[in-house]
Amino acid sequence: MKKKWIVILLALCMCLGCSTSKKSKVNEEEILQKGASYIEKMKNFEVREKDPDKKTNNADFEEFLDKVFIETMESDFLTMRFSVIDYKSFGIEKPPVDIGEISYGFDEENFQYMEDQLNELLAFDYDALSYRQQYDYEALEYSLYETLASMCYYPYNYIFATGSNLAENIISNFTDYTFYDQESLDDYLTCLEDFDRYFADCLQYTKDQYDDGHPMLQAWVDYTVEVCEDVLNKTEDNEFIVSFDRRMEDVSFLSAAEKAEYSEKNKKIVLEEVLPAYENLKSEITNYAGKGSAEDYVLSKMNKDYAELTYMLMGSTNESLTEVFQDLKDNFSQLEANFITCYYSAISYDKYAAAYDGDGNLSLVGKECLEYLRQNLKTYYPDLGEVDYNIEELDPDTAPSTVVAYYWPSPIDDTNQNKIRTNPNNMVEGFETYGTLAHEGFPGHLYQNVYYYRTNPHNFRSVISFIGYTEGWAVDAQLYAYQFSGIDDEYAADAIFFEDAYYFILYSIIDMGVNYFGWSSRDIVNYFKDESRIFEFDTATANEIREFLIEMPGVYCSYGIGSSEFMTLTREAKNLLKDKFDYVSFHEAMLKNGPLPFQILRGALKEYTSAN
Repeated sequence: MKKKWIVILLALCMCLGCSTSKKSKVNEEEILQKGASYIEKMKNFEVREKDPDKKTNNADFEEFLDKVFIETMESDFLTMRFSVIDYKSFGIEKPPVDIGEISYGFDEENFQYMEDQLNELLAFDYDALSYRQQYDYEALEYSLYETLASMCYYPYNYIFATGSNLAENIISNFTDYTFYDQESLDDYLTCLEDFDRYFADCLQYTKDQYDDGHPMLQAWVDYTVEVCEDVLNKTEDNEFIVSFDRRMEDVSFLSAAEKAEYSEKNKKIVLEEVLPAYENLKSEITNYAGKGSAEDYVLSKMNKDYAELTYMLMGSTNESLTEVFQDLKDNFSQLEANFITCYYSAISYDKYAAAYDGDGNLSLVGKECLEYLRQNLKTYYPDLGEVDYNIEELDPDTAPSTVVAYYWPSPIDDTNQNKIRTNPNNMVEGFETYGTLAHEGFPGHLYQNVYYYRTNPHNFRSVISFIGYTEGWAVDAQLYAYQFSGIDDEYAADAIFFEDAYYFILYSIIDMGVNYFGWSSRDIVNYFKDESRIFEFDTATANEIREFLIEMPGVYCSYGIGSSEFMTLTREAKNLLKDKFDYVSFHEAMLKNGPLPFQILRGALKEYTSAN
């Protein structure tokens, strides 16, 4: 089986602004204990029964949620700009126009703000809320526990780590920025002028983190240098310039002369401020080369509680990691068994081989593929109808090497402004393209996001996210997309899915084995020798994979744990409902209340099976 160390990225949380409150010197041990206490609250989270017949919203609770949404939008410009178009119509006061503030240390002021918000939430009478509000209550409560726990482990938040490299991710914040009017255009240039200040703050963050005893891993230094070089390899044809000019072509509120003037201004800022900021980052980041030993970055060695929180966050789960690990193993074994069944069936294998070579609908690409997926998902999913979106390639020179594609969601006041970006360096024609577009588009991220916002949820739901749900949903969508791809054999479709997406769960197993359970390379070799009928690793390959997962811990786990959870939920629903099980109504039940941690989603499953 081929190795896949490529990430399909959901760009839902790529806005980079941070709290502007001043960080304070605190007792680190006391803060870590606070973090552990909020992890326990996540573990002990109990889902309450809800009444679907309660339709009338509690006005005071709606006002509270309004405040949560508005205050979040007012805390960071880029978050606001990507979330809404007409911010004034929401009663939002535009925050300072900059990239954001970032500094190392425990954010005591913001932590207290979040605790106050939690206490205000808990003061509401849950039983006095409507059905929708009860889901909102639980989603916000759990999200606040996640946030408060995460804030306590600030020493381990490396902003230039490979999987979440700020210098790389910030590019999309500018190349995917939409010019709605002259104000938004002027704000863009103001943010662009802020590059040098922001990167200087990022370097100060890294220095303070180092001085606090937390140096960077050598691989992260190397990767940051590579990112900078990719940006600096181009000057006047740089993506910051090319993408701006391309968007200028679609602007209707400026004359041709005004467009030319703005293009020149943008070019000047890029050449005189953005590129020098990258040059300085490239130079300064090398000061941290050779400072950290790879073995010190195994998550459980850094901090066992932080390691546990990482997988809880990535998987949107509060189950014990032993249970999560066992579920991953069980579901991987089932996927592997389906593949083997196909392999030993002559008919199934022939159809699988044809599909592997791009037979039929699996050869579709681009918009044609997305439209096929949208129109044919009805066997398994509620029909979404017409949806506007565009699909566009990234600049091959600055596209993240770890990314195949990503979905950039629409603002909440116009769900037709959806973007899918593909990386031409990593897109492979055939079934992998089909699977990638199903993941990002229909019935994956784009479908899930638009479906939920067409139910008219409260705006505050746009400011919290559960990545295990969203990525798990998208991987699961790949599975069912192959079922309606035109392959007329269930096992052949299962085998193509396994060929495309097995690595999400496989590397999640190894990731948790290495970073939580402390596996050596020999442990990886022995595990697959004992547990798998397909995979076998030699020590050199196992060591290479292990080093990669120490460098990028959790990189596959939102996909692997999330999809494993959805597989388990589907199996439970089928076992309970038997002949009454219906994919369309089941998926509607999983969709209608938006992204949720799986503990709450299990409550939704209970409602669904009880009603059917």
